[in-house]
Amino acid sequence: MKNDIEEKSKTQVKKEAEALQDLGMELLKLPVRRLEGMALPDDLRKALIDARSITSKIAGKRQRQFIGALMRDVDPEPIRRALLEPDPGLPAESEMGKETRMWLDRLLSNDPAGLEAFIRVCPGMELQRLRQLLRNIQKEKTTGKASRSLKALEQIIMENLAKK
Repeated sequence: MKNDIEEKSKTQVKKEAEALQDLGMELLKLPVRRLEGMALPDDLRKALIDARSITSKIAGKRQRQFIGALMRDVDPEPIRRALLEPDPGLPAESEMGKETRMWLDRLLSNDPAGLEAFIRVCPGMELQRLRQLLRNIQKEKTTGKASRSLKALEQIIMENLAKK
């Protein structure tokens, strides 16, 4: 006689446990102030905060497994929803920031139409400096260096957008 309730296979149980452990790892990436604002059991919150101070690879693995075990007693859906919400402690990106990012993406796409459109929007822009920064960014990408030119380009875009 079979049970009315189907038993999960070992593989399914293991996959669910790994998914909960992965969710716990996502929680580890959050700042402590955000963890404290979430509706988490105290032992899980403490384990997440303690995991930040563990430097040993083996002890860290054990702590992650412990977090995964604690996650089994928690409903994961409210946590997943909370992870999708923006952090209330961070300021919302301004319209200027969004427009700067949009122009930066267009200029970095190496599309001549994007460059021409930016020049039309910001006619007082130093064209030579703009092209020089774009070339430097391409060079820095190939060498793997941190891009100072990218930061300079972003600053110039912001300044020119503020002038218009």
